[in-house]
Amino acid sequence: MAAIVFSQEDSDQFIQAAINELDQDDGKLANNVSKVADWAVQVDEGFANVTYGLQNMYDKHGEDFPDLGTYNEEWKGYKEQWTAHLLLSRNIASKHAADLHRFDQVFLSMIQDIQTDQDREDVIAELGEFAKEDHTESADMAQRFKALKADIGGFLVRFEQWIQDTGTKLKQEAYDLSQAINKLEEKIKELDEEIVMATLALLASAAAAGTMIGVIELIVAGTTLAALLISRIEKTLDLSQKQKDLADVNRKQQALAQIKTQFDGLKPDIALICSKLALFGDIWASIQGQTLHFQQTLRRGMEALTDSRFKKEIELARKLCTPLRNGLEIYATQLGSRS
Repeated sequence: MAAIVFSQEDSDQFIQAAINELDQDDGKLANNVSKVADWAVQVDEGFANVTYGLQNMYDKHGEDFPDLGTYNEEWKGYKEQWTAHLLLSRNIASKHAADLHRFDQVFLSMIQDIQTDQDREDVIAELGEFAKEDHTESADMAQRFKALKADIGGFLVRFEQWIQDTGTKLKQEAYDLSQAINKLEEKIKELDEEIVMATLALLASAAAAGTMIGVIELIVAGTTLAALLISRIEKTLDLSQKQKDLADVNRKQQALAQIKTQFDGLKPDIALICSKLALFGDIWASIQGQTLHFQQTLRRGMEALTDSRFKKEIELARKLCTPLRNGLEIYATQLGSRS
């Protein structure tokens, strides 16, 4: 696919359109940046809902499903990461606001005040020092937010898979127990019939016990009946245990169904968290990229101070700095109450 090439005229028109838009901005750009603080509140609420929900699941069903404890602790770790990242973003927002203020009021102002070639050389040197300042914490923070989003997305997939796998396992256990119970019931029925026959044989042997053969038959019949009764007792006990096990499995299946229903109810909060975390990462990357673009634009334009295009770029840069700075300051202030 061929690359799209913009003409100089198209580029100039774009810059002028951006300037015109900012002239009519009425604080919208600053408000959009500061809105990130509102996102933070929404994400906080989402984390609180999921944290409570998982803890509630563990409190109710942790004895039956110990793995819930592992997932619960894992989620708490994500919430701690979110809090730490948010506090870091507040500090970086304050720093970026200060950087934008310097960029606007010091460096861009210096460019517009250039009168001599020596002034130009001095400004180039100052810009070089400014460009060397370390701004990597912004990209690092963006990466942290995006990594947290990926981790939570993975958590969602693994937890759903655990529910599915556990349900399959319980279903198989219930089937196996039902089959075993059916076989035991059939065996007990057979034993009951054999016991009846053995009892009749014993009674017949007892009637003929006056002879030696009758005594022997009585002993054999008695031994057979005793063995059948013992087997019957063993099978009955085994049946009772299997029935208890099946009742326990059925109870766990019902509990797992409750867990799934409850977790399904948490999915919207998890989806909100993931969508907002992506925005957190993007906005900081965008701000850093904008700052770098300002610097690169100025470095390219220093040898064309009288060029109208360069002047427009400076004008656009200054018009962008103020609302961005205001938005970041509002964001940092709104998060200032967090500890």
